[in-house]
Amino acid sequence: MCNHFKLPSLITIQNYLKNDLNLPLIEPDFELTTQDVFPKTTAPVLLFKNHELLLQPKSWGYSSPINSNKPIFNARIERFYQAAPSMWDKSFARQRCIIVAEEFFETSKDIYRLKNKNYHEKYAFRDPEYPLTLIAGIYDKDKFAMVTTAPNSYMMPIHNRMPLVLKPTEIRQWLFQNFTSLKNRENFDLDIKKLPHQNNLA
Repeated sequence: MCNHFKLPSLITIQNYLKNDLNLPLIEPDFELTTQDVFPKTTAPVLLFKNHELLLQPKSWGYSSPINSNKPIFNARIERFYQAAPSMWDKSFARQRCIIVAEEFFETSKDIYRLKNKNYHEKYAFRDPEYPLTLIAGIYDKDKFAMVTTAPNSYMMPIHNRMPLVLKPTEIRQWLFQNFTSLKNRENFDLDIKKLPHQNNLA
């Protein structure tokens, strides 16, 4: 599961959303404190609230009903369509947001050995068509979660799940409309880069 993504600078996010995509974004009233985002880290997400499109900082991961010290930071989109109720239902229905990332990272099952220790290979992914990568998210109060779906051909050799990545033309559909057609990301191209081993030790 994805537990790490990298943010561009706040001004880069603003310029992309306002100038490149021509979105009516409200001026942010906060500063970024980090660019590498892990669970429990605060990051800005794009959402529509009180008739305004804005970036709002939230902590990555919902509180677990079983263990409050272990946040649940990925939400399977398939869960919304199952009959049994879940902790995600209200967020999927009415509290959707978008993560604006420079790239996201995934760890594979493949092992390499370094200094007598075993480590998993790690890969970086981004949308090759646009300067920034958009990822579907949901939120509740001051928390957000990344939405995941079945892997496409790019992700399948590395991991059995992938973030639900979006194109700019799909922003409105994810935020406001029926999103069922977005579940399938088979035709979404991804640029993949294997990280050097010295950067894989985290």
